[in-house]
Amino acid sequence: MSLAGGALSVLAAAAFAFRAQAHWVSMLVSYAIGALLGASFLEVLPHAITASGDASTTTATVLGGILAFFIMEKLVLWRHCHVEECEGHEPLVHAHGT
Repeated sequence: MSLAGGALSVLAAAAFAFRAQAHWVSMLVSYAIGALLGASFLEVLPHAITASGDASTTTATVLGGILAFFIMEKLVLWRHCHVEECEGHEPLVHAHGT
């Protein structure tokens, strides 16, 4: 049954992948990340609170980590663009001794 379930999952994923459109990718990635984070927090966070014995410190640490990674992501993507004529690309001035 495990093998049949795995094969069925692969076939369903392949059928979906061939029909998926490019503009769906960012939405589906966001959904997948949210689902994985939700599942991990529902499973891991209660154990972390129990192990530490202090709920406020544990939740503050988790929220601080989320905030830190959010800020790091914004700093990395701050001036990122894919065209030459944007505010992130300053014109290069080459002085060749003239």
